[in-house]
Amino acid sequence: MTKFNFYLGAAASAWLLTILIVIAEFYEPFKNLLKSTFSHHWIGKAVLITVAFLAFGFALRNKSSVGNFSDENLAWYSMLGSLIVIFLFFVIEFFK
Repeated sequence: MTKFNFYLGAAASAWLLTILIVIAEFYEPFKNLLKSTFSHHWIGKAVLITVAFLAFGFALRNKSSVGNFSDENLAWYSMLGSLIVIFLFFVIEFFK
């Protein structure tokens, strides 16, 4: 029995960051809420993904795989997928 699942915590926080970025860019009141609560919207996002990383890491500590993916592969694909979605989002927004 492990005490913490780093890989699933990382996967969850990667997707949460992607969601937070997209919501903050489309919904200004959310970005302002992060600013007013944490002094800057990026600090707010960092706090929220850290909490998600810890919560999912501890909550899923005994989980060894999700579907057909190992924890390591799920974390790797989640990080890459998150980066690709964020990059494409800003590229599309830039050329709008």
